[in-house]
Amino acid sequence: MFTVVDQGVFLDNYVTAHIRMNLYAVNKFFVEMVYDSNVNRVVEVRSFKSGIQLDKYTAHINLD
Repeated sequence: MFTVVDQGVFLDNYVTAHIRMNLYAVNKFFVEMVYDSNVNRVVEVRSFKSGIQLDKYTAHINLD
């Protein structure tokens, strides 16, 4: 998790009523950190190269 924040490039976030997801680029991967405001902590870290996980961000960022 610290590598993502220290070395990753912040790209965008996605916010709902209870969850905030921050998207980072680290090397040739995307990393999504999921923060739950009810428990006030990061609850999940997901990594991926492409796919459906990027759909919620594509309106805000240029992936070219």
